Amino acid sequence: MTKISFGLILLLFLVGCKEHDRTSPVNNVIVRNGHVYYYMKGLEKPFNVLFLADTHFTVEDERGREFYKYSKRMGGEAVEPENYGVGNGRDRALEASLAKARETNCELVLLGGDIINFPSLASVERLKTLLDSSSLNWMYISGNHDWHYEGEPGKAFDQREKWINKHLKALYQGNNPMFSSQIIGGVNFIMIDNSTFEITPEQLEFLQEQIQRGIPILLSMHIPLYQLGHGVDYGCGNPHWCCANDCYYEVEHREPWPEGGCTEITRQFRECVIYSPEVIGVYAGHMHEKAIDFFNDKLQYVVDANFNNEDVLIHFLPVE
Repeated sequence: MTKISFGLILLLFLVGCKEHDRTSPVNNVIVRNGHVYYYMKGLEKPFNVLFLADTHFTVEDERGREFYKYSKRMGGEAVEPENYGVGNGRDRALEASLAKARETNCELVLLGGDIINFPSLASVERLKTLLDSSSLNWMYISGNHDWHYEGEPGKAFDQREKWINKHLKALYQGNNPMFSSQIIGGVNFIMIDNSTFEITPEQLEFLQEQIQRGIPILLSMHIPLYQLGHGVDYGCGNPHWCCANDCYYEVEHREPWPEGGCTEITRQFRECVIYSPEVIGVYAGHMHEKAIDFFNDKLQYVVDANFNNEDVLIHFLPVE
């Protein structure tokens, strides 16, 4: 698609979003003690879904020795040769969440990124084994650590592409790593990779297409959408996200955020989410602290870190 035609279609779509000529299918949303309850019209049946993010587990073996200088801060003792195969133990939190999903008959588990600390093959294989052996239906999207070896030269977009293709690809089960969709019980579960804090034109176009299907959307990402009252790490579409406000690039041994801030495409993506009644909720992680926001009759739920034994169980309940 050319830039001209894409821009024209996007303009028409955004105008349509802001006309508010469509109504939300949600009658009520209740948030209580780590559970979210959606009371909705048009559901085929009641069902449950589990969302989690930020397990940050590490398992290493001999194959990771060459990356030691890039993994030692996030990996800690788990990347020392004498601890190969032992891990940092945080995968037990993921196992507990998967057990909860089985016990509550979840139709889907959504993994919202930073499940591992860096893309070591041993960690990826451990994660894949846990998921496959759970007998659960699951979807995965990366966070800003899953693909990042700290100190490795290169831009974030390039590093993400490199390590997804080299080590993480099996976690996507054949789906596009940048965006995917699965419809269950009349709800469209969409995963978007915003782990660089930015959105690509292809991702925005995918969201547009999904919205136009008219099916209620639950959107999962790693980085929360910008909302007033929160800091710059609510960075997707945040007008203050830029090099001048990047406090962590030296700690994380990466290139700083762009001087010019987020792209227009990223801002338009946020607008689409906010003004589209088809999007009934946004679920994210990254902050390692729970936060609940309501905007335009929809919920953004930022889950506490899974390594703190946290997740959120989402219940979909049909109403007349």
